[in-house]
Amino acid sequence: MSAPDSYKLIIISDFHMSEGWNENGYLSRLEDFFFDQSFKRFLEYLLKKGEEGGFHYKIILNGDLVDFLQFIPASGEGVIRGETLTRKERKLGPGTSTRKTLWKLERLINGHKVFFTALSDFLAKGNELFILCGNHDIEWLIPEVQEDFKKRSSDLLKSPKPLGDKITFLTWFYHDPLLSVFVEHGSQFDDLNSFDYLLCPFRKEGTLDLPAGSFFVRYLFNRVEEIYPFADNMKPQVKFMKWGLLRLKTYQGWPPRIFKFIQFFLGVLGKAGPLEQSWAQELDKRQKGEIKKLAGTSGIAETKLLELKERWVPSALHHKSWPGLINSFIGNFYLDKHYYRRRAKKVQEILGARYIIFGHTHESDMCTLSILPDGRKSEYVNSGSWTKMFVENYEEALLKSENEFVYISIGYDQKKRDIKMDLMRWNDSLGEGERVRLFNT
Repeated sequence: MSAPDSYKLIIISDFHMSEGWNENGYLSRLEDFFFDQSFKRFLEYLLKKGEEGGFHYKIILNGDLVDFLQFIPASGEGVIRGETLTRKERKLGPGTSTRKTLWKLERLINGHKVFFTALSDFLAKGNELFILCGNHDIEWLIPEVQEDFKKRSSDLLKSPKPLGDKITFLTWFYHDPLLSVFVEHGSQFDDLNSFDYLLCPFRKEGTLDLPAGSFFVRYLFNRVEEIYPFADNMKPQVKFMKWGLLRLKTYQGWPPRIFKFIQFFLGVLGKAGPLEQSWAQELDKRQKGEIKKLAGTSGIAETKLLELKERWVPSALHHKSWPGLINSFIGNFYLDKHYYRRRAKKVQEILGARYIIFGHTHESDMCTLSILPDGRKSEYVNSGSWTKMFVENYEEALLKSENEFVYISIGYDQKKRDIKMDLMRWNDSLGEGERVRLFNT
């Protein structure tokens, strides 16, 4: 095991990258991440800090690095990687088969070469990368996708070095017993975006069993973003949808558009229903096997992992009828920061960890969960996002920029002889990090 002062953790989440820049220098209208150069400068800053301090970094990308739901084939493109696209896939984007996901991965890296080249260089200089699956990039759990990403990461360097041993993929969580840190994306506490079988979320035919929220993105928001490119960056989304639909009449052909949006919405509702019982039993058996494996590698007892798993919220897609899905889509206003703080508290009570870290909400947050037996605080921290977010509330708007470029730094402080955690924001204009400003609520 590494000495506690030999490395530091950097935890980041929710980049929501998609196709990026094409060969003509244009951005995809579905792209949410425009900060490749900023991230490159951030990594250069970390490299310098690591060299000065004599330590290396472990970067944990805590879910939704990629939005695999927002890749759309070019007009007339009917076959990718030898697989024929259905009519729906040509309009809404390819599904989750291995070949189709590999096609998306190729476009992702080609569209964000600055980002991924900088990341590869960072790893080649002795640092490590851990990628957690989020609800928007669950495709990372496909073994062929992991291997292709490792190969492409190495190939981006002018003098390629194998980087496979520097990259680790994690489906559920990252656990560091030395620094007493537990990191998970957080979507398992959101019924629109949770997976009943997170560790093996497959349909019988081998494709992935996506949650309701993914279909809302693919069927509805991708269509809305043809008109409003930042639709899924608006909070709350339900109020934006009402605002946007009322203004569609200003666009040519608005009645057919509204009809199509209603069609897509109904398409999501039509997917509601339980999994076939025999297949659900098979997935349950597989998941228990995966949890047993995790107990052997994560340092967390199987009984505790099962207890954590029991805290997951059942998937709305498989446990609610279509009226329940509508209610979840419109009425999940209780999923605020206080809700996730309570969820983090339950996780902390099970594990006894000092730091419980979520992402998913795009809202950076920090609070004390409890006082540990040694007198130190146990804290919940949310890693915010690296994307733009727009809100209607003036108080939120004042601080919302503080949720961009957020990162969490955790490491052993020699002077204090203790673990130190900082919730920071990369200030690209200054070329350094600064503390995130949060109101005391």
